[in-house]
Amino acid sequence: MKHIQKWQAVIILLICAPAFADDANNANDPFQEVVAKYRAANPKPGLPEEARKFKVQAEFAVQEKQFDKAVEFYGKALEIAPWWSEGHFNRALILGETKKYSNAMREMKRYLLLVPDAPDARAAQDKIYQWESVAPPKAGDAEFADQKTGLIWRRCAEGMVYSGGTCTGTASEFTYDEALQHAKSEASRTGIAWRVPEKDELASIIDKSHSDPAIDPATFPATPSGGFLSRHAFWSASPYVGDSTFAWGVYFYSGSVDDVSYFNRNGSKYVRLVRAGQ
Repeated sequence: MKHIQKWQAVIILLICAPAFADDANNANDPFQEVVAKYRAANPKPGLPEEARKFKVQAEFAVQEKQFDKAVEFYGKALEIAPWWSEGHFNRALILGETKKYSNAMREMKRYLLLVPDAPDARAAQDKIYQWESVAPPKAGDAEFADQKTGLIWRRCAEGMVYSGGTCTGTASEFTYDEALQHAKSEASRTGIAWRVPEKDELASIIDKSHSDPAIDPATFPATPSGGFLSRHAFWSASPYVGDSTFAWGVYFYSGSVDDVSYFNRNGSKYVRLVRAGQ
């Protein structure tokens, strides 16, 4: 009975934790407790019947080439039996085949944590190496990964610094050509493909539930706006068709359609850089 209660406590901890740990080797990852209890258990816990049901459904989904369903069923089984190494292994392979490389690596790392001496441990690690070469870059603390668009944004306007959960300093202003050149310089300096966003990309982070600025302050803190009479804009990389002296930008003032407008390229505007993610 104590053994069952111990594993129930671990399951509750996992359910309450974030669904995806950034790194399976992170000492703060609650999965580490699952690993420790599993490797210390003698005998090892078996697969409960409810988890076995999802295992069977996952295997059938694979036969039917319904891979998203298979991932879902394996996930349900692992919620019940997070120590089930085979489930992590199989889920990793399906995620890899469907090009969800970051999640595939997480699952395969969990497999290796549970059974580091498995006969196929070398092959499993090699899979991780393969996926690492094609996985999208992770967003750092000073970045925001937008799951809707797959883009990764710098949280701060250029010239500001992300620290302590907010952006400090003064935002720099650029002409259109200076903005494009600044993005190239940052890409060269960091080795990361930062760029000025296109008009529609920049408009995608307008949040109409906020105003002045019309952007989520938790995601993009201290975004400069300037108010109605002196509202400042952010450059996009999109030129204005029909007049080469203009380019598109976004105000982030009210969140209305009028916040997307075009400006003379010689004017001074803010810049927020973006890069490809998912």
